[in-house]
Amino acid sequence: MVRLVFLGKFGDLAPPSLAQVALPREVKTLADLKSWIGRAEPGLGRAMENTPARLVLNQCVALDLSHAVSDGDEVAFLPPMSGG
Repeated sequence: MVRLVFLGKFGDLAPPSLAQVALPREVKTLADLKSWIGRAEPGLGRAMENTPARLVLNQCVALDLSHAVSDGDEVAFLPPMSGG
């Protein structure tokens, strides 16, 4: 099982069923995961396509989406933040 955390507007769009998932065999990397989520939840997928998201794998920002995803991992999806 992989724990998925969606913050900001992604959290508004993600259903509770995506909080903890067993990944299909074809999902091996962060890029695969992002693609799979887009197919499973088209509204969330569109939001992630239209808004650059940072992915955080086990509390480390992933600059390369070719990182492997494994059972027990936590992946967070962060939209850009603004503030002042």
